[in-house]
Parts: sequence; structure tokens; C-alpha cells
Amino acid sequence: MHLVKHKFSIADTVIVNHGMIDPDFGQDISGWVGAVEGCCFVEGTGYIYKVRWSKETLNESRVLRVSCEERGIDFETMQLFESELSLHSSVRGQRFIDQCLHLPRRKRACSYGDFLIG
Repeated sequence: MHLVKHKFSIADTVIVNHGMIDPDFGQDISGWVGAVEGCCFVEGTGYIYKVRWSKETLNESRVLRVSCEERGIDFETMQLFESELSLHSSVRGQRFIDQCLHLPRRKRACSYGDFLIG
């Protein structure tokens, strides 16, 4: 019986931590982004998450896609340990932050309402 609660929930957007290497091909997968599709607990190991890669990640990794297809490995998903992942901030939220940083301080306070409407 495990008492530790999992860190991520189904549909959370996660990013692969810096320095992570794909075990099948030895390629750096740091920064890959995807959505949690499944989660299971393995005694003695911890939580393992099935991550479905975002369209952007899939488009940027065409060489790896060919290698996976040649070996019959699913390219669109990967199972990773909880320690290999971090919660990714939403794209919408990041866009808002980026937009606000370019505004004068007084205008930043008013821009939040415009962001919610737009």
C-alpha cells in the first residue's frame, strides 16, 4: 500500500526536466512538453506517468519519429518517472506574462482585464 500522493493529475501539462535522456535512443528530451494521460504506482519505484506529447514537441522531433517507427515504438507517448517531470505553466498564462512584461508598470495593472476578455 502506498501513502504518497501523486504529483500530477490526468490532463496536466508537464515538461521533461533538464538533462533527461530518452532511454531507447540516448537523445536529450529535456523541455519536451505533453499531457499526462495515465498514472500508476510501482512499489519501490514510485509513480510512473504516461505522457502524450504536444503537437509542437512531435513536430520538432521528426528524426526521433523515424527511429521509433523503424523499431515499432510508439512515438506519441512515453512513460516517465515523476522525478523526470515538472508541471508546465499554461501557454495562455505564459503569453499573458510575456505581454505584461513589455508594458509600463501602470499599464500592467489594467491589462489583466483585457487578457480575460481577449
